[in-house]
Amino acid sequence: MNIILAISTVALAVQAAACLVALAISRAPGWRRARIAAVLAGTAGLYSILNILGLYSPATDATNAWVSSGRLGVAAAHVAAWIWFSYSDHEGRWRTVPRTVRWVVVAHLALTFLLSATGNANDPSRLAIVEIARLGVRFVQPALTPGAMLSAATSLGFLFVSFVEQVRQARRGVAGAKWNVLGFVVFVVCAVDEILVASNVVSFIYLAELGYLGLVVPMVAQFVRRFIGDAHRLQVLTAVLESEIQVATGERDSALEALAAQERFAALGRMAGGVGHEINNPLQILTLSLDELRETPSVTRDPDVADMVESAVAASERIRRIVAGLRTYALPGEPSLRAHAPAAVVRDAIAAARREPGPTPEILEDLGPAPEVLVDRERMLQALGHAIANAVRAVSALPDGTGRVELRTRTTTDGDALIEVRDTGGGFPASVLSRLGEPFVTTQAPGAGLGLGVFIIRGVVAAHGGLLELENGRGGGACVRILLPPASRD
Repeated sequence: MNIILAISTVALAVQAAACLVALAISRAPGWRRARIAAVLAGTAGLYSILNILGLYSPATDATNAWVSSGRLGVAAAHVAAWIWFSYSDHEGRWRTVPRTVRWVVVAHLALTFLLSATGNANDPSRLAIVEIARLGVRFVQPALTPGAMLSAATSLGFLFVSFVEQVRQARRGVAGAKWNVLGFVVFVVCAVDEILVASNVVSFIYLAELGYLGLVVPMVAQFVRRFIGDAHRLQVLTAVLESEIQVATGERDSALEALAAQERFAALGRMAGGVGHEINNPLQILTLSLDELRETPSVTRDPDVADMVESAVAASERIRRIVAGLRTYALPGEPSLRAHAPAAVVRDAIAAARREPGPTPEILEDLGPAPEVLVDRERMLQALGHAIANAVRAVSALPDGTGRVELRTRTTTDGDALIEVRDTGGGFPASVLSRLGEPFVTTQAPGAGLGLGVFIIRGVVAAHGGLLELENGRGGGACVRILLPPASRD
C-alpha cells in the first residue's frame, strides 16, 4: 500500500473522530469553545481528503493544480482557526480576538482563497517528479508561485504567533497549553517539510498530516479529559444535591407532620372544652341527686340498694375526673403567669411526687442552669406531676426494682428552657408513640389509667407557648421533653 495513502487514511479517520467528539462536547453548556477544536480537526481532515483524492485522481496538470491549491487554502484556514483558539475568550467568541489580528487573518484567508480559485497558486511550467523507491512513493508536484509561497510563509507566521501565545498561556498555568506547545513543535517540523517538498527543495513525502495530528489530537484529548472531569464533579454535586434535597424533604415532611399534629391537638382542645362544658352541667345534677339519694332512709336501710348507689357515685366521680382532665387541656381563661426558675418548679414537683402514697423509686435531680420562664406554677406542677407519675409507674413495673427516674433542666442552643423527665422503664410502644397526647390513648393496662396524663401535659405546655416532645431513650426507657420560651424573650 502507498505509504502516503496509508498516512492520509489514518489521519482522516482520526481527524473525523476528533471533529465529531469536539462537536458533541461543544453542545454542552459552557463548552462552546470546543467548536474551534471541531474546526481544527475538520480542516485537518479536509487536508487528508485532498491528499487521498490527489492519489486516486488522474495525474493531470489540472488535477495536480487544484489539489495543491486546495491544500494551500485548507492550511490557511487551519492556522486561522489556531489564531481564533489562542486569542479568544473562554467561550471561544471570535469578536474577542483583537481587532487588528482579526483583520489580518481575514485578509490572509481572502488572498489565499483568491490565489487558489484563480489558479495562481501553482506554476504548471515547473513540475517536480518525486520518487522514493524504498517507500514505494512516486508523485508529480507542481511548484508554487511566488504569491503562493508568500501565503504559505504567512500561514507559518500565524502559526508561530499562535505558538508564542500558547507558550505564554503555558507559563500562566492554563490547562492543556503545555501539550499544545508540544503539538506546535511537531507541526512546525512537518510543515517545514511540506513547504520544502512543495518548493522542490527536497525530495520526500509530505508530513503535514502527521503535523496536523500532533496539533489536534492533544488539544481534543485535553477537552475530553476536562469534560470527563466536569462530568465527575457534576456527578458528585448531584449526589450532594440529592442528599440535601432528601434532608430538606425530610425536614419539610417532619414540619408538616408537626403542624398537622398541632392542628389536631388544637382541634382536640376545642372539642375538650365543649365536651367538658356539655357534660359538666348534667353531671352536677346527677352528683347532687346521688348525694341526696344516698341520704334517704330507704337507701340506708337496704344494703343492696346502698351498694348500687355507691357504685353510681363512684362512676360519677370517674366521669368528673375525666371532665376535669378535658377542661384542664382546654385551659379556659387566662393562666396566672409569673417568672419562675425551672429548677425550682422541678424541685417542687419532685417533692410532691415523693409525698404520694406507696413505694417511690429513686428520683434523681440534674438541674442545670436554665432561663426563667413565665408559667402558671400550679398548672405546670400538674403537668410535671403527670409526667413523673407516668415515669414512676413505668419503673415500678420492672422486676428487679432497680429502675430510676431522672429530672433535668438545661438551656437549649436556641436559648429555650428545657425540662426532661427520663426513666429506665420499658419506654413508649412504637405502635402508639405517634398518637400519645390524644385523649384516652394510654400505654397502661386497661383500667389502670384514663389515658389523659400526656393529654393534659400537652395542653398545659401548649398554653404556655411551649413544645412537648416524646421519645424513647437510646439505652431504653422513655423521655418527656418540655421546651418553654424564656421570660426575657417575651
